[in-house]
Amino acid sequence: MPAFSTLVRPFNAKPTVVRLKRGYHSACWSPPAKLAPAHKQAIYDELREVSSHAFGADMTLYWRDRSSGGYLDKITRFYFIHSEDDRVVGWTGYHRLKLAGRTCLYLDSTGVLPELQNTGIMTKLFGQFLLGELLRSGPYGLYISMRTENPVVYQSFYKVAGEQNIFPSLSAPVPDKVQEMGRQLAAWLHQSDKFDAPSLRVTGAYDNLDALYGELPTCDDGAINSYFRQHLRPVDAFLVLARLSNPGTLLSLAAKRLRAPSRKNTRATSPL
Repeated sequence: MPAFSTLVRPFNAKPTVVRLKRGYHSACWSPPAKLAPAHKQAIYDELREVSSHAFGADMTLYWRDRSSGGYLDKITRFYFIHSEDDRVVGWTGYHRLKLAGRTCLYLDSTGVLPELQNTGIMTKLFGQFLLGELLRSGPYGLYISMRTENPVVYQSFYKVAGEQNIFPSLSAPVPDKVQEMGRQLAAWLHQSDKFDAPSLRVTGAYDNLDALYGELPTCDDGAINSYFRQHLRPVDAFLVLARLSNPGTLLSLAAKRLRAPSRKNTRATSPL
């Protein structure tokens, strides 16, 4: 894989680079649709490599499908995570949607290399952009959502939103409003025929892959791991929806954001 600085040097649109932690930085294109076609292709090529390492599975077909569907032309913000030694080590991005009248950030394909999983680097990035989006959303707050079979992702949502604000719940039915949001999200994903609203389960969500992970991940909460094993096959997923609106969530995100200084509006070609 090329060095991050080498990869982005010819790009017609430079990213905004922000410090995360432990020498890692995020580079954001908002929106990436402004990139030239050749530069988008360079990102797809990099995504194929880094995601195959992250998931322990060949992601060539996945990114071929995503590129043909215009992933970088549709997403609101796209991020690469890169290291102090100039390697691309992770990626994420999100779409800003309206579902059942509510603002919802749909977190698209996300991952980091195995040695960086559970280190808090991705959590730090999520905290940064969620704080800004929550301030922008006003008194109604917002929802975050993701299609995932990963208990670690669910646990991260759980810790931010709280037990009463995340669905599917381990112990309570999915409210009608959230089921309708799930239906609209499944339609947006072109997976309505695979979606079960009461459970928020998408059967065969990853049917263009043998399985998304070479080995299914687990979190440190046995109840969450058990719930995922009980309800999902390796190619299935949940549409997880979490509501963020209370002042405690805002203060928690703000505290995390302020613990370490960041450098906004730094160009990728600047010294890091």
